[in-house]
Amino acid sequence: MNTILLSIGSNRFAKTNIDKAKRMLTRLFPGMIFTPPILTEPDDEKYSFLFRNVLAKVETGLMPEEIIEKIKQTERAVGRSPRDKYLGKVIIDIDLIKYNDEILRPEDYQREYVQQLLSAFDETPSPDTVSSGKPTEKSSTEETPVMETPKEENSTIETPTVEIPTKDNPTEDNPTEETPTEETPTKD
Repeated sequence: MNTILLSIGSNRFAKTNIDKAKRMLTRLFPGMIFTPPILTEPDDEKYSFLFRNVLAKVETGLMPEEIIEKIKQTERAVGRSPRDKYLGKVIIDIDLIKYNDEILRPEDYQREYVQQLLSAFDETPSPDTVSSGKPTEKSSTEETPVMETPKEENSTIETPTVEIPTKDNPTEDNPTEETPTEETPTKD
């Protein structure tokens, strides 16, 4: 199995677009984990909105070319179009930045936010790591980032039931009165 690292970013409806991409990527790559998001300033003048960024990590048997093809399909499905970047809009941008130990996009990998988010993977114990029970050097006031898993698109959401008063079913708070109806005269 090969460990891959993806960088995911957006500057337009960022939370919605990244959440959509996360759901799609999780279906393509079961077991994928995501860092918490981080907001960053654009590094190019053509972008006027903040970027929301996350990293994703998973093990896969696919080769880099196959992974990139799946990433590009996901970007198109979320709504990316070639002309958007020229307009300063990044609907979604997903890059394969690391494949096993090979850094495929060194400039991206060295970005400050990527290095910050990488620490979230290091600080989160893997499921097969056994704790020694010893305290860590980390201060108890520091928060450990929590890995996110995308919510299912078809999960049930409870919504409150609201009873709307009608002529046949008035409520105590809002009774309806019967109003006489006038008949419209017809021409003979």
